[in-house]
This record gives sequence, structure tokens and C-alpha cells, in this order.
Amino acid sequence: MPSSKFDELLAQLGTGRWNYLCFLAVAYWNMHLVPHTLAGAFLAPKVDYTCQLPEDGYTITSTLVNEADGSRSNDTNQCEYFAKNTDNGGGFVTHPCRSWVYDNSTYVSTITSEFDLICPYNYLRATYQSMYMFGTFVGAPLNGILADRFGRKTMLSIGTTLFALIAIGSSWIPDFSAILVSRFLLGLLHPVVLQTGYILAMEVCEPRHRSVVGIILALPWALATMLWGGMAYFIRDWRWLQTATSLSGILIIPVLWFIDESPRWLIVEGQFERANKVLRRAASWNKVTLPPQEELNALMRTIQRESAFAKQQAVQDQQEASGCRQKSLYHIKRLLILFRTPKLRKITIIVYLKFLLVNLVFYGLALNAVNYSADPFVYMVLGGLAEVPAYTVTAPIVAAFGRRVPSILLYLLSGASIFAVSFISPSLGWLVMTLAMVGKMCISAAFQLLYLYCSELFPTEVRLQALGSATIASRVGSMTSPFITELLGPLYPRAPSILFGISAFVAGIATIPLHETLGRPLPDTITDLEKPQIQEPEEPDEETEMAKLRA
Repeated sequence: MPSSKFDELLAQLGTGRWNYLCFLAVAYWNMHLVPHTLAGAFLAPKVDYTCQLPEDGYTITSTLVNEADGSRSNDTNQCEYFAKNTDNGGGFVTHPCRSWVYDNSTYVSTITSEFDLICPYNYLRATYQSMYMFGTFVGAPLNGILADRFGRKTMLSIGTTLFALIAIGSSWIPDFSAILVSRFLLGLLHPVVLQTGYILAMEVCEPRHRSVVGIILALPWALATMLWGGMAYFIRDWRWLQTATSLSGILIIPVLWFIDESPRWLIVEGQFERANKVLRRAASWNKVTLPPQEELNALMRTIQRESAFAKQQAVQDQQEASGCRQKSLYHIKRLLILFRTPKLRKITIIVYLKFLLVNLVFYGLALNAVNYSADPFVYMVLGGLAEVPAYTVTAPIVAAFGRRVPSILLYLLSGASIFAVSFISPSLGWLVMTLAMVGKMCISAAFQLLYLYCSELFPTEVRLQALGSATIASRVGSMTSPFITELLGPLYPRAPSILFGISAFVAGIATIPLHETLGRPLPDTITDLEKPQIQEPEEPDEETEMAKLRA
């Protein structure tokens, strides 16, 4: 493999202060993405409100019948009111409400109340959350290009600095349109800093510790989700809440000065002098001895030569692209490769569907506190707590039982738990919360497993292209989920649970036609994939298997 020689070098470096600094810095920063990814839960939540009627205004009241028990209740329209028609000299006409009084018992100030995101503008609350996801939709394809072109540390430093500054600055923007622009920019930077940081951490990690480091880098998301619920409980003003969660991100900027560029990237790029300095520094911090300089130089040249094939293939791709009349036609042609053969076409369609549905359910549950709990703060904390076992227990389970069956069971159990919520009375709050948390835990575990499973399903020659395009499909799901929870949920309270439950069921059923990948050699070409699997699966090595789960 191209990375084998460098992995041997990492083994000589060992794991010490040099590695720990990078791991902890990346993990610390990942925690700061959660408050912005799930910002809509506390910054633009659903808030009760009452129309401020003029002196001659009258409320519009209608009778509602509860489908569950047949009881009747009165609903007062807070978006319109009756008033005398002064133009024709009599009668009453309907007027839109112009000002409201908001219920501040839960929140002191929100984007919802400050910018009146209610009545005809209610959709803007979902837009506020979805705009961040749209930014990640645009930013995800840029991450690999920028990190490979300018380096891991460079993009991590630029991305984290810009993210922190925009997050703090947008806390005090007085215009809602400008706030939406800032949300898009934050979403654009999200995959740049998240994925680049993960790549950097994996590239400086000793191979035998990659499974542990992978868990360390995943756990901050769960911990930050719990912390996000706790901070929102104590800070009820949206501007101060966003400021408080964003200011701590500045603390990582001085630490970036002490983090080195990925020596793997430097060697592949032919920057041997810089790579040598980084490796010597790493050896000094870890208190180990590197090979003599001549041997180290020879090793670096060998590592670079091992990457020559990939570079040559990239050059050929660029030449082919330049030969096309339009570059866009070339990219379309490359994308259609994923639908060229029967097995590859089946895998591609199923993977796209799974990425879309899993993101739809995951973010839908994270943002649907209004339907699953009377206390949004407790719901957020418990949601983060449910992710902890999902991120820690999954790795040994799939190492022992494979990818396919655990995936199917996780999807079906999640779907059953969520779907059952729609048929339970809201008065049984503890049962609703329990089922919602079981669904969240299972879909979180399935989400983590999805990337590993898909990376093993696709052949090497189209693997990155397939996962990159699948990520785009996933953003469609994450952009759609806020509209289901914020717009459809208030009209039909059962609808989000039914839709999310069915989505998880469909993802599970869609996994059935896929083949198991545990212990089977990864296909290198599309031809390899199409060959009948007549050989018996190899018995996986536990150490190698655990490393693959996170590498």
C-alpha cells in the first residue's frame, strides 16, 4: 500500500506529546461546531406568542377536535384579527397582526421573537437552520481539493480562525438577511475544518492507535451536544449564548502555532526539508531516535515514489478534462461511471439513498425537541448522552459481526422506536423520551458505521468520487429535516415521527441487497467488483480490523 512505508516511520516515532497536541486540538475544535450545527434548537426555536390587538380589534377563534380522544378546545388565531371596516361604514374585515407579545418564560430573547419569524414568516426558522446545512453542501466538495493543494495545517488554521471570527461577529448582526449569509459561511467552513482536522490527526497517528484516536475525535461531538444543552439552560439570550459558545473557539488559535504540518503530505509534495524538520521535532517531543539522515532521506524518496501512481492518474484525469469541450461535461461523465455496471449501479443508488435518509433522521431527531420533550434543554443533553455508547460500542460490534447485519438491525430498531412515538400519548412523557433516545442512539451508531461500510463497498478507482458525491446527497437530507420538524410538525404532530421512522425502515431494508465486506479483500477496480465472490472470506486480524474502522 502507498502508506506502508510512512506507517513504519510513524511506528518509529511512537505516540507522545507531539501526537497528543494534535489530537486534543482537533478534538477541542470539533466541539465548537455543535452549537452552530444545532443552533436552531435554542437560537431560533418555536416560541408562543399573542397578537397585540388594536382598540377596535377582536380575536378570531375556532373550535378544534382532538383526533385522539374527541375532546374539543378553542384555538385563537394569533396571526389575524377582526376589525371594523371603516371604508364602507360597517361590518368587520380580517386584518393581519402587526405586532406580538412573546412568551419569555423559557427564553429571554430569540431570533424568532426579535425578527418576528412567525405566521407567514414561520418558514424562516427552518431556513435559518437549513442555511447552515446548505453551506456544508457547498463546502464538502471543496475540502479535499483545498487540503491537498495547500496543506492540512494551513487549511485548519485558516478555517478555524475564520469560523471563530464569523461566529462571534454574527452574534451581533442587526439584520436577519445578513445573519442568513453568516450561517451559510459558517456551514461552508464546517467541512473544511472538520474533515481537514480529522485527516491531519489520522496522518500523524501511529497505525495501532487509529481506532482509539477515531473514538477520541468522535466523542467530542456527543460531549459538546450535552454541553450545548447545559449552556442554553443558563444563557437564555440568543446573542449572548452564541457569543459565549463562540469565544472559547479563539483559544485554539495560539495552539495552532505549535502544531506541525502533516509530514505525510509534505513528503508526498516533495518538501523534504520541511518534512525533515517536522519529523525531527516530533522525535524530540516524543523522546525517540529517528534513523540516520541519509536513511531518512532515502525513506522519504521511497514514500514519494509510492505516491507517483496516484499523481500520474490525476494528471491523466486533468488532461482528459482539458480535452473535453466543456469541463462540466467531463465531471458528468466521471459521475456516470458509478452507474456503469450492474453491481456498481446497485451499490451507488443504495448508498445515495442511505446517506440521504440517515442525515434526515439524525438531524431531525436532534432538532425535534418540541415533539419529544417538554424541556428542550434536557432533551439536548440526553441526546448527546445517547451518542456516547453509539460512538464507542459500534467499533467492536462490527469488527466481530460484520457491517451488513448490524447496519440493518440498527436502522430497523431506530425506525421502530421513532415510529412507535407517533402512537403514544404525550402524557407518557417518559416513554416518549425513552423511545426517542433509543432511536437517536441507534441512528447515531448507524451513521458512524455508514462511512466505513461504504468505503469498503466501492472499488478503489471510484471510492473517493463515490463518497464525495454521496456526501452531497446527505446534505439534501440535513437541509430537509428542519422543514419537517419546524413546519410540518406543528400542523401534524405525528408526522415527523412517522416520516423519520419510515425513513429509518427504508434505510434498513435498502441495506439487505448489499454484500458483507468483513474479511473480504477490497476491490481495486470495477472489474474486480463485478467478479463473482467465490472465495471464502478471510479471517480478519483484530488489530488491523480495529484500525480500519477509524483510519
